[in-house]
Amino acid sequence: MYSPEVLILTKRKELAIKHKKLVEALNCDVKIFSRLDEAIFEIKNTEPEIIIVSDTIDDVLSEFIKKIRVLTYNFRPVIIAISKSDAMEDKLNALEAGADDFLDESIHSREFQARINAHIRRFLENSINPLTNFIENKVIMKALKRRLKDDISRAVMLVNISGLDFYKEIYGEIAYEKVLQTVAAIINSTLQRDDIAGHYSNNEFLLVTRFLRAEQIAKFLTFAFDNILERFYSEFDFKNNFMLYSSETIEEKKIPLMKLSVAVIETGADKFQNEKQALSVLFNVLKLCKNSKNSCYMIDRPKLYGEISKVEPKNRVMIMEADKALNCLLEVSLKMEGYNVKACDDYQNFMGEYEKFEPDVLILDYGNEYKKQGFSALLDIKEKAPKNKALKIIFSTTVQDKKNILSMGADLYLPKPYDITTLLNWVKRLL
Repeated sequence: MYSPEVLILTKRKELAIKHKKLVEALNCDVKIFSRLDEAIFEIKNTEPEIIIVSDTIDDVLSEFIKKIRVLTYNFRPVIIAISKSDAMEDKLNALEAGADDFLDESIHSREFQARINAHIRRFLENSINPLTNFIENKVIMKALKRRLKDDISRAVMLVNISGLDFYKEIYGEIAYEKVLQTVAAIINSTLQRDDIAGHYSNNEFLLVTRFLRAEQIAKFLTFAFDNILERFYSEFDFKNNFMLYSSETIEEKKIPLMKLSVAVIETGADKFQNEKQALSVLFNVLKLCKNSKNSCYMIDRPKLYGEISKVEPKNRVMIMEADKALNCLLEVSLKMEGYNVKACDDYQNFMGEYEKFEPDVLILDYGNEYKKQGFSALLDIKEKAPKNKALKIIFSTTVQDKKNILSMGADLYLPKPYDITTLLNWVKRLL
C-alpha cells in the first residue's frame, strides 16, 4: 500500500507531535522540521504529497508558502497553513499565496484528521489507474525513489506483459482491458500491507516488496498467467500458439501469444544511487526473459565470472527452391547482403543438406501443388531434426493454404510472386 509523505514545519514541538500521531494513523509517513533550510532540502529531494506549515516558522507564513510553490512547480504538493490567528485577512493571504487549506490551531483533532484525509483521498483518486486501481507511473516512481534512500533491503519487481499491444489490435479494446484487470487482480492477491504496486507503463507493473517474498511472488505470477492464458484467445490461436496480424504497412505474419516476464532486483546497502539506475538494471534482467516462449522470471543475484566461448553470429540462410532461376537470384542477393548461404533445388537431397548446414533461417518453397514436397520437408524438420529450436522458416508458395502452413511451424507465409527486397527485409528481421 502506498504511504503518502507528509512534512510538518513548525517550532511548536508539542503540537507537531500531536499532529504527527493523527496523520500517521492515516497510513502516512510523517516528518517534523523546525529549521526551514532542512525542510526545503527535504522537499526538493523527497517531493512530499502534503506540507503542513505553521505560522511559528522563522518567516512570514504567506511569503514562505509562495517560496514553496515556486520550488514545487513540477509536482504540486498540497499545502496546508496552520495559524493561531483566525483573522480573515491572514486566511486570505495564505490562500492567495498558494495554500490549499487554512486551519486554526484550536481545530478539533477529529476535524483535523478528517481534513487531512480528504486531501490524501483526493490525491490518491487522481493518481490511480481507473482500469486496474493501481497507482500511476509518477507516484510509483516517487515511492521507489524514497525506498532506495532508506537503506533497507527490499525487492523491486518489473512485471511485463509482452505481446499485449498486438493483442489489443487483434482482439479489441474490451479484451485488452480484461487482460489488464485480470493481471492486476493476480498481482493484488500477492500483496501484503507494506508492499507497493503501480503502473510503470500501460503494459508494465512495478512492485516493491520484501526480498524474501520476491521469488515466491514471481513464481506465482508466471504460473497463474500461463494457466489463465487460454481464456483470452480463440480456440485456433491458442491451439497453434500464435495470432495472425497484418496492417497497411505490415504483411500478414505470426505473432506469439502473450507471456508474463518478471525481473527482480534487490535494493539496500547503497546498491543504487537513484531510481534510474535501478530501472536500468531491471530492464537488463528483463531481457534475459526474451527468448523464453512461456512466462518466466529472472532474479539478479551475485555474479560469477569466468571465460565464455565466443558465440558465432546468426547469419546462415538456406534456400530450398526448385525453380533454378529464382534459386540463383535468391542465393546471389543474400550473399551480397553478407549472409552465409546454402542453396538447394532438390527435395530428395534437402534433409541431408539441411542437417549438415544447420541454418538460422530457411526459405522453403511449397513445391508441386499436388505433391506438396515443401509440406513434407517441413514435417521432416519438425519431427526428425527438431534440435534447432531457434530456426526461423519462411514458407513461399503460390497455393493459398496459409493456416495449415503456419500451424505446421512456419514463421512467415510469403505468397508468390514476392519482391526480393521484401524477402531480404524479413530475413534481416527474423535474424
